[in-house]
Amino acid sequence: MAKNTQKRSINFSTETLESLDKLAAKKHTTASELVRGYVDKGLSIEGNREDIDFIAQIIRQELTAVYHVDEIKAIVDHDADRLAKMLMKVGKINGAMFFLLIKVLMNLANEGSEDDFDQMLSEAVKLGVDYMQKKDFQINSFLEDTGNLRNTADKL
Repeated sequence: MAKNTQKRSINFSTETLESLDKLAAKKHTTASELVRGYVDKGLSIEGNREDIDFIAQIIRQELTAVYHVDEIKAIVDHDADRLAKMLMKVGKINGAMFFLLIKVLMNLANEGSEDDFDQMLSEAVKLGVDYMQKKDFQINSFLEDTGNLRNTADKL
């Protein structure tokens, strides 16, 4: 026994005592040594929890001291504004290209009727909307399927 020890009486179920005795025999020690070891481990774990909470609090303080949420939000807002402006530019140029294409097709399609052209334009817009509704993972396979693209274009 270690110095400065005190004896305590603790009650265990019969099954627990049998398990302790078997494990003690297997480990070539006593049931009392096992129980002391388990108690020490349990107290150590509880102490570590308090240490972990304390350390986590320090980490949170340090992170908020270094990374100010308001500054990060300002940077993200600025970048989001830049992206929105760039998307607006892309949208404007796409709109211009769309109407330029319509004008070119109108000039080239003199032999067709206005109804044929209107039908072609309507179908093209529907296909454009369908394309924009596709998920990112669907786009590559859609564009790589040249047979489907030809069939769809022929329907216009």
